[in-house]
Amino acid sequence: MTSFMHKLAEELRAREQYLEEHSEHAIFDNDENGAYKQEYDKLVSELKAFSDRVQKAQEKGEDFEEKFEREITDENNHLKVKVESWSKKFEG
Repeated sequence: MTSFMHKLAEELRAREQYLEEHSEHAIFDNDENGAYKQEYDKLVSELKAFSDRVQKAQEKGEDFEEKFEREITDENNHLKVKVESWSKKFEG
């Protein structure tokens, strides 16, 4: 699951880079105070923290259930990320 989380963070950064390179207007140049960029950076930071929590729980071998859901929007962009991760040992 940790590799999935790292892959997701990489894909978000790749999306950001692609949009900046292939758009007439850079993705974060839409608002004057940079609010969307700040929200995006916060989302990526929170996703990294989520990934770290999942990784630590996996390393300890503990049961866990973690959910991450964020949505950021401005007049031109909409991004929604939803990830659920869990591990449960079944007695058999």
